[in-house]
Amino acid sequence: MWGFLIGGAVVLVLLFLTLGAVAVVLVASSGDSSGGGAAAREVFQEEYVSGEGDDKIAVLPVEGIIGSEESSALGTPAASPETLRDQLGQAAEDESVRAAVIEVNSPGGGVVASAEMHQVILDFKEESDKPVVVSMGETAASGGYYISTAADSIVANETTLTGSLGVIFSYLNYGEAARKLGLEEEVIKSGEFKDIASATREPTEEERAILQSLVDESYDTFVEVIVEGRGLPEERVRELADGRVYSGLQASELGLVDELGNLDEAARVSGELAGVEEATVVRYTSEPGLAELLQARLADTQEPEALQALEAAGFSPTPELKYLYRP
Repeated sequence: MWGFLIGGAVVLVLLFLTLGAVAVVLVASSGDSSGGGAAAREVFQEEYVSGEGDDKIAVLPVEGIIGSEESSALGTPAASPETLRDQLGQAAEDESVRAAVIEVNSPGGGVVASAEMHQVILDFKEESDKPVVVSMGETAASGGYYISTAADSIVANETTLTGSLGVIFSYLNYGEAARKLGLEEEVIKSGEFKDIASATREPTEEERAILQSLVDESYDTFVEVIVEGRGLPEERVRELADGRVYSGLQASELGLVDELGNLDEAARVSGELAGVEEATVVRYTSEPGLAELLQARLADTQEPEALQALEAAGFSPTPELKYLYRP
């Protein structure tokens, strides 16, 4: 009897200690990312890829949906401006790194996050005077292409899925389903357009015009970065940017990419731009820390399964403008 009680007490003590440690880790992590001081920059390990020599070419993976660290779904592949900034910061400070290859495998994502990543690349090139080459993977579409236009050269595989140049704004409208269930949303609002993009009714013509103006504005920005990055006439870019997808081979013929090939070709091109004959190609990698693993686990258990299914299908309960290829 006493042994049972003592054993139970020990288990409870260990449980409280574990929960306390979890809380400390999460609070510390939260403080690093949103506290009064600047967050510590992530340090990446170097994984050998190929080549040899004292000079290095750093390969920086950009994989998954593009979004901010805060908005990215925990536990799923995501590409964020924060991570890319840390990667490029490490490459800039390492004097042995002579060039960067950004390995893009992304269908795009948020308009704001894509624009931030594009600017991060431009800043790196200006401040470090090191060339940047993009190596497109299976998919580098919409926002994935947007960020690629900041590079000095773009290399794609012949079968890479790219293009989808444009903007999308979508939201669920379950008004008819709600009416069949006898549900009706009552809205008290401060202005005529406060509930624009309501999920329970059809938009008015004025609301459609407002939303279309936002899409057009972001579309003009997309066209502008292609014109500047690729040196193509605006009229020609608008012809190409109708939302369709292109293969890497088609993109090469249209002037949207410079070379056809894989990572080896991208590394070769970056070496030529940097004036390096021999270099060791390394890929920046990172392992999720304890805080990230705990947060991901908590997110998985707290988010309703229905919401997870919607997000996996590309729908969000909070609509936003996206440079996103969604088949």
